[in-house]
Amino acid sequence: MSIRTICVFAGTREGADPAFAFEARQLGRLLAASGIELIYGGGGDGLMGAVSDAAVAAGGRVTGVLAPGFEMAVTQNSGVSIRTEPNVALRKRYMCEQSDAFIALPGGYGTLDEVFEIIITRQAKEHSKPIVLIDPKGFWDGFQRLCEGFTEQDFAQPSVLASIGRQPSAELALKALGIP
Repeated sequence: MSIRTICVFAGTREGADPAFAFEARQLGRLLAASGIELIYGGGGDGLMGAVSDAAVAAGGRVTGVLAPGFEMAVTQNSGVSIRTEPNVALRKRYMCEQSDAFIALPGGYGTLDEVFEIIITRQAKEHSKPIVLIDPKGFWDGFQRLCEGFTEQDFAQPSVLASIGRQPSAELALKALGIP
Protein backbone atom coordinates (compact mmCIF):
# COMPACT_ATOMS: atom_id res chain seq x y z
CA MET A 1 0.00 0.00 0.00
CA SER A 2 1.37 3.36 -0.99
CA ILE A 3 1.02 6.06 1.66
CA ARG A 4 -0.17 9.36 0.17
CA THR A 5 -1.89 10.86 3.22
CA ILE A 6 -1.11 10.68 6.92
CA CYS A 7 -3.42 11.83 9.68
CA VAL A 8 -1.52 13.35 12.58
CA PHE A 9 -3.07 13.61 16.03
CA ALA A 10 -1.41 16.15 18.31
CA GLY A 11 -1.98 18.44 21.24
CA THR A 12 -3.28 21.99 21.03
CA ARG A 13 -0.52 22.93 23.47
CA GLU A 14 3.23 22.50 23.03
CA GLY A 15 3.67 20.60 26.28
CA ALA A 16 6.39 20.85 28.90
CA ASP A 17 9.35 19.58 26.88
CA PRO A 18 10.74 21.42 23.83
CA ALA A 19 11.41 18.01 22.23
CA PHE A 20 7.66 17.68 21.56
CA ALA A 21 7.49 20.81 19.38
CA PHE A 22 10.80 19.94 17.73
CA GLU A 23 9.43 16.56 16.61
CA ALA A 24 6.15 18.14 15.45
CA ARG A 25 8.00 20.63 13.24
CA GLN A 26 10.33 17.89 12.00
CA LEU A 27 7.34 15.71 11.10
CA GLY A 28 5.72 18.54 9.13
CA ARG A 29 8.93 19.15 7.17
CA LEU A 30 9.46 15.44 6.48
CA LEU A 31 5.88 14.91 5.31
CA ALA A 32 6.20 17.82 2.89
CA ALA A 33 9.59 16.59 1.63
CA SER A 34 8.09 13.14 1.02
CA GLY A 35 5.09 14.52 -0.89
CA ILE A 36 2.66 13.17 1.70
CA GLU A 37 -0.45 15.19 2.50
CA LEU A 38 -0.96 16.02 6.17
CA ILE A 39 -4.49 15.63 7.49
CA TYR A 40 -4.96 16.93 11.02
CA GLY A 41 -7.41 18.56 13.42
CA GLY A 42 -7.10 22.06 12.00
CA GLY A 43 -5.67 23.75 15.08
CA GLY A 44 -3.24 26.60 14.83
CA ASP A 45 -1.82 26.32 18.34
CA GLY A 46 0.47 23.89 20.10
CA LEU A 47 1.81 20.80 18.39
CA MET A 48 -1.05 20.88 15.87
CA GLY A 49 0.04 24.32 14.73
CA ALA A 50 3.72 23.35 14.76
CA VAL A 51 3.26 20.34 12.48
CA SER A 52 0.93 22.12 10.04
CA ASP A 53 2.95 25.36 9.89
CA ALA A 54 6.16 23.40 9.22
CA ALA A 55 4.49 21.35 6.49
CA VAL A 56 3.10 24.45 4.77
CA ALA A 57 6.42 26.30 5.08
CA ALA A 58 8.14 23.34 3.39
CA GLY A 59 5.65 23.38 0.51
CA GLY A 60 3.46 20.52 1.72
CA ARG A 61 -0.25 19.88 1.24
CA VAL A 62 -2.24 20.24 4.47
CA THR A 63 -5.92 19.67 5.25
CA GLY A 64 -7.36 20.69 8.61
CA VAL A 65 -10.62 19.06 9.67
CA LEU A 66 -12.84 20.97 12.10
CA ALA A 67 -16.12 20.42 13.91
CA PRO A 68 -18.35 22.86 15.80
CA GLY A 69 -16.69 23.91 19.03
CA PHE A 70 -13.21 23.88 17.49
CA GLU A 71 -13.51 27.16 15.56
CA MET A 72 -11.49 29.16 18.10
CA ALA A 73 -8.46 26.91 17.61
CA VAL A 74 -8.51 27.05 13.81
CA THR A 75 -5.28 27.74 12.02
CA GLN A 76 -4.79 31.13 10.43
CA ASN A 77 -2.29 29.69 7.94
CA SER A 78 -3.57 30.37 4.44
CA GLY A 79 -1.74 27.31 3.16
CA VAL A 80 -4.10 24.97 5.01
CA SER A 81 -7.23 23.72 3.29
CA ILE A 82 -10.03 23.65 5.88
CA ARG A 83 -12.90 21.17 5.92
CA THR A 84 -15.72 21.38 8.46
CA GLU A 85 -17.72 18.36 9.57
CA PRO A 86 -21.04 18.65 11.47
CA ASN A 87 -19.77 16.99 14.66
CA VAL A 88 -16.73 15.42 16.31
CA ALA A 89 -17.70 11.85 15.41
CA LEU A 90 -17.98 12.68 11.70
CA ARG A 91 -14.76 14.70 11.94
CA LYS A 92 -12.90 11.61 13.17
CA ARG A 93 -14.63 9.42 10.57
CA TYR A 94 -13.56 11.75 7.74
CA MET A 95 -9.97 11.88 9.02
CA CYS A 96 -9.88 8.07 9.17
CA GLU A 97 -11.36 7.59 5.71
CA GLN A 98 -9.04 10.10 4.04
CA SER A 99 -5.81 8.82 5.61
CA ASP A 100 -3.55 5.96 4.64
CA ALA A 101 -1.78 5.89 8.04
CA PHE A 102 -1.85 7.58 11.44
CA ILE A 103 0.80 9.22 13.57
CA ALA A 104 0.21 10.54 17.08
CA LEU A 105 2.43 13.15 18.66
CA PRO A 106 2.12 13.96 22.37
CA GLY A 107 -1.18 15.53 23.37
CA GLY A 108 -4.02 15.50 25.87
CA TYR A 109 -7.48 14.00 26.11
CA GLY A 110 -8.43 14.74 22.51
CA THR A 111 -5.28 13.10 21.17
CA LEU A 112 -5.88 10.05 23.34
CA ASP A 113 -9.50 9.86 22.16
CA GLU A 114 -8.37 9.96 18.53
CA VAL A 115 -5.75 7.25 19.07
CA PHE A 116 -8.30 4.97 20.74
CA GLU A 117 -10.82 5.67 17.95
CA ILE A 118 -8.33 4.45 15.35
CA ILE A 119 -7.43 1.39 17.42
CA ILE A 120 -11.09 0.48 17.94
CA THR A 121 -12.08 0.99 14.31
CA ARG A 122 -9.14 -1.19 13.27
CA GLN A 123 -10.27 -3.89 15.74
CA ALA A 124 -13.73 -3.66 14.18
CA LYS A 125 -12.04 -4.31 10.82
CA GLU A 126 -13.15 -0.96 9.40
CA HIS A 127 -9.55 -0.44 8.27
CA SER A 128 -6.11 -2.00 8.56
CA LYS A 129 -4.07 1.20 8.46
CA PRO A 130 -0.87 1.51 10.52
CA ILE A 131 -0.58 3.59 13.68
CA VAL A 132 2.71 5.00 14.98
CA LEU A 133 3.21 6.98 18.16
CA ILE A 134 6.04 9.51 18.15
CA ASP A 135 7.45 9.10 21.62
CA PRO A 136 10.05 11.74 22.50
CA LYS A 137 11.22 11.48 26.08
CA GLY A 138 8.93 8.50 26.84
CA PHE A 139 5.72 10.52 26.60
CA TRP A 140 3.67 7.43 25.70
CA ASP A 141 5.01 5.25 28.58
CA GLY A 142 1.80 5.67 30.61
CA PHE A 143 -0.32 4.75 27.59
CA GLN A 144 1.81 1.65 27.10
CA ARG A 145 1.32 0.63 30.75
CA LEU A 146 -2.43 1.22 30.53
CA CYS A 147 -2.72 -0.95 27.42
CA GLU A 148 -0.51 -3.65 28.93
CA GLY A 149 -2.93 -3.67 31.88
CA PHE A 150 -5.83 -4.29 29.48
CA THR A 151 -3.97 -7.32 28.18
CA GLU A 152 -2.83 -8.58 31.60
CA GLN A 153 -6.40 -8.39 32.92
CA ASP A 154 -7.70 -10.16 29.78
CA PHE A 155 -9.65 -7.20 28.38
CA ALA A 156 -7.61 -7.00 25.17
CA GLN A 157 -5.61 -9.25 22.90
CA PRO A 158 -1.81 -8.77 23.01
CA SER A 159 -1.87 -8.29 19.25
CA VAL A 160 -3.64 -4.95 19.64
CA LEU A 161 -0.79 -3.26 21.47
CA ALA A 162 1.79 -5.09 19.36
CA SER A 163 0.26 -3.54 16.22
CA ILE A 164 0.91 0.02 17.39
CA GLY A 165 4.31 1.33 16.42
CA ARG A 166 6.25 3.50 18.83
CA GLN A 167 9.26 5.52 17.71
CA PRO A 168 11.31 8.21 19.48
CA SER A 169 11.41 10.60 16.50
CA ALA A 170 9.49 11.77 13.45
CA GLU A 171 12.21 10.45 11.18
CA LEU A 172 12.02 6.94 12.65
CA ALA A 173 8.21 7.01 12.67
CA LEU A 174 8.17 7.64 8.92
CA LYS A 175 10.80 4.96 8.34
CA ALA A 176 8.61 2.52 10.29
CA LEU A 177 5.87 3.31 7.78
CA GLY A 178 8.23 2.59 4.89
CA ILE A 179 8.75 6.25 4.00
CA PRO A 180 12.41 7.06 3.29
